Amino acid sequence: MTPIELRASILHALPVVLGTNRIAPTELQAIESVLYNAIVPIPHALHWLYRDSTTAKALKWGDVSAVAEALKWRKDAPSLSPDELWRRKQQSARALHEPVYVPIAHVEIDEMPEKVLTVEGTLAFEGNYLPRVIAGEHLHAHPEAKAALAIAARTYVLRVMRDHPTLGRTTPIKNDTSFQVFAPGADASCIAAAERTHGFVMRYGGRLITANYVAGALWREDGLRGADATNTEKWVTYNQGRSGGDVIPTRLALSTHPGNRGCMSQNGAHWLGEHGWDCERILRFFYGDDIEIVRLRAREERKMAGLGGIVAMGLVGLVVAGR
Repeated sequence: MTPIELRASILHALPVVLGTNRIAPTELQAIESVLYNAIVPIPHALHWLYRDSTTAKALKWGDVSAVAEALKWRKDAPSLSPDELWRRKQQSARALHEPVYVPIAHVEIDEMPEKVLTVEGTLAFEGNYLPRVIAGEHLHAHPEAKAALAIAARTYVLRVMRDHPTLGRTTPIKNDTSFQVFAPGADASCIAAAERTHGFVMRYGGRLITANYVAGALWREDGLRGADATNTEKWVTYNQGRSGGDVIPTRLALSTHPGNRGCMSQNGAHWLGEHGWDCERILRFFYGDDIEIVRLRAREERKMAGLGGIVAMGLVGLVVAGR
């Protein structure tokens, strides 16, 4: 099916599937990137895409990175990388003699949630969910590696919640390797890592980075890479001393995405921690020298800060009135 035929088939099926024939160019191009080589009837494919609310919202936004993530979380979906969807989107636009439409970015997250909805129910974000992620992902890591993992995991889930606004709110956060694994509980070391890094995230250009991380290969005592039992070393990036356009992106995310600053190796972070590296140096080793490590405040902290300002203004008023 040619891009023109695919476009016509999608537009013909839209009123039946979505109940409307109106669609934004960003959403239409996102659909086309997924159905580029579709061999099933287009109405059937559209029904399948839109029956999952996370996929439907990602398509409506029109961001191929978000679409690729939503598809990755579905057990019945084909494996499509963000770069593949972006390539298809460009090819279709070229064939149709139209620009590649880019969606408007979601508003940046500037505060931490108190709680998140997961497949195991609602959990306190900092006090329960994050320590359990650290335990589920790398229970026996060095304390500095655990601290680095806490910041990466916090950044990752908040960035995903930014790009998929219902996730963690009305759509449960998954508990598997396609997202983040969280254990049934967490020991004192995992709780300490979350508390020590409370609220800290990584940004680049003022926006949360994708903060991908994987197990990676084991590191030998001499620092060379050893066995790669999980076959994930291919996603790891080594960005020590790199900044700006020199930072190597990971193929786990759209390579041209401004937030793609690479991917951390959990085994590598453990080795670095054992050899005297602190969590900040570990993060910059994998994500680049120019990542911004900043602290987000919880909503209650922001309320208290606002209350403090009101109290301070009241004191000033009392002083002025007393003159």
